[in-house]
Amino acid sequence: MKELKTRAVKAASTYLDHRGYTVLEVGWRSEAGTADVIAEDGDALVFVKVRARSGAEAGFPAERHSASERAVRERVVMTYLAQHDAVDIPIRFDDVSLVAISPDRAMIRHHINSLCADIELPEEALPEVA
Repeated sequence: MKELKTRAVKAASTYLDHRGYTVLEVGWRSEAGTADVIAEDGDALVFVKVRARSGAEAGFPAERHSASERAVRERVVMTYLAQHDAVDIPIRFDDVSLVAISPDRAMIRHHINSLCADIELPEEALPEVA
C-alpha cells in the first residue's frame, strides 16, 4: 500500500506540473501532519491531498472530509506558512484521486478547491429566492 501511495503522489505531482502548476514540495512533513503535494497555481498556494486505489473495479477513493481531517489539513497549512515567507497569498485545498488500472497506467480525478464544499452556511445566511 505504501508503494501505491508513493507512486500516486509522484503521478499527481507530474499531472499537476503538466497542468501548469509549479510543484514546490512533495511529501512535506511537519509536527502538524503531511502535505502530499504543495504547489502554486497562478497566485494561489495549493495543498494537495492524494488518494489512491488499485484496480478499476474498486473505483475512485472517496473524497469525504471529516472535521478532524479538515482541521489537520488546516494546521499543516498554518505550520507551512509559519516556516515560509508566504504573505497575502490565497490558499486552496485540492484532492487528486487515482485508480491504478495497470502497473503503468492510472485514471486521475482532480477536485479543485475540494474543501470549499464542506462549508455549511446557516439558513439565515442564504439569500432568499423570489
